[in-house]
Amino acid sequence: MNKRIVGYGITSLLAAVAVLETWIFFFMETKRRARAIRLHWYATMTFIFLLGVVYVWRKVSTLFVSRKGFSFKSLARIASLTVLVMALSCLWLGWAFVNNEPLVINTAASYCLGFTIFLATSFAAVDMAAWCIHSLALRSRKRQSATLKTLLSLLLALIMTASGIWTVSQVEVKLVVLPVKGLHPRLNGTTVVQLSDIHLGPFNGKSALNELVGRVNRLKPDLVLITGDLVDSTVSNLREAVTPLRDLKPKHGVYFSTGNHEYYTGDVDSWIEELPRHGVTPLVNQRVCLFGEEKHGCSGGLYLAGLEDIETRRLNYGSHSMDLHSALSGRGKGVPTIVMAHQPWAAVEAVMWEDVRLVLSGHTHAGQVLPIMFLVYVYNPYFVGLYEPHPGVYVYVNPGSLYYVMPYRHFFRPEITLFTLTCAGSNP
Repeated sequence: MNKRIVGYGITSLLAAVAVLETWIFFFMETKRRARAIRLHWYATMTFIFLLGVVYVWRKVSTLFVSRKGFSFKSLARIASLTVLVMALSCLWLGWAFVNNEPLVINTAASYCLGFTIFLATSFAAVDMAAWCIHSLALRSRKRQSATLKTLLSLLLALIMTASGIWTVSQVEVKLVVLPVKGLHPRLNGTTVVQLSDIHLGPFNGKSALNELVGRVNRLKPDLVLITGDLVDSTVSNLREAVTPLRDLKPKHGVYFSTGNHEYYTGDVDSWIEELPRHGVTPLVNQRVCLFGEEKHGCSGGLYLAGLEDIETRRLNYGSHSMDLHSALSGRGKGVPTIVMAHQPWAAVEAVMWEDVRLVLSGHTHAGQVLPIMFLVYVYNPYFVGLYEPHPGVYVYVNPGSLYYVMPYRHFFRPEITLFTLTCAGSNP
């Protein structure tokens, strides 16, 4: 009888979720749908985090059992529980509190979330190693000390934390020289800066963007291209935070293509209207002819195209949908084209078009931290860095110019990418 009740309960829950999903994707008003999908994602991630928090608490709490009333161990239990609760509330605090600069509580929660993930990873790794050692009979039959395993896990988590904090603070200017077939000789040496995944909002603010802008201006590029996920909240919340964009001083303009997070804000149309006030030109399934004349087929120049994020196909976000035909049809023959496509899956489609020589993507953050990067690597067709899917056709995936939520990175630093375009077969 009990099993039948549980079965009915699970079936009812799944049915309710299915009805809710159908309502969100097919009947909800567009802006509300985008926000609902984001809340749905937050709820899913919070449930996963909850499992991790329970796992970590069961491990850590064994260290702080006290039989002498209130003591240092009691304080340690309270501190541990506070960290875990802050980690669990991180995404929701980010949803509730957005300002020009991150609030202290948001920053604290983001550090707690990362540390909790590292703790869960460390406990799992140590438990697995202990099981393997026991199974292979590489140790005596004496049971391993739970305290020793917990301390080893804490040490490993602290190492991951320290390395993550150090790596995220080391913004890298990555120099990439690309030979471009069909590039006019007078454009040999053209420089292009790519920024991506800045995520202005509850965890990155105006001062971080201002520092990026200063670094870019010191490079004196011809173009600056921002390939999506610039913002994580509405125009009303972040109008002041984006003002440093006005200080970007490339010789031939700043261009922007949308990422999935612009749609999650529910305010993408307002952002498309707002960014030109800050000197940024959005390309929404559009292209421009640079260094040439459109009426002459952009002869002697190059095309720059920007695609809406591929996730618009899933979001059903009003009239918004990634449209390669609108962006790329009718170009002058033989003129090289650069495409801004936020997600690597969009790059897979873009590289199939004639005369597309470079697709600039982001989105992956190179996984950002262990162990998430393994999942990101498996899921995406391009993970990070430079790829050549066809001879003379390149895809570059920027690992992100700042970070998302957690102020940690492993192995891959935040990046400002500086491309130097050269005529194929020539030296820069």
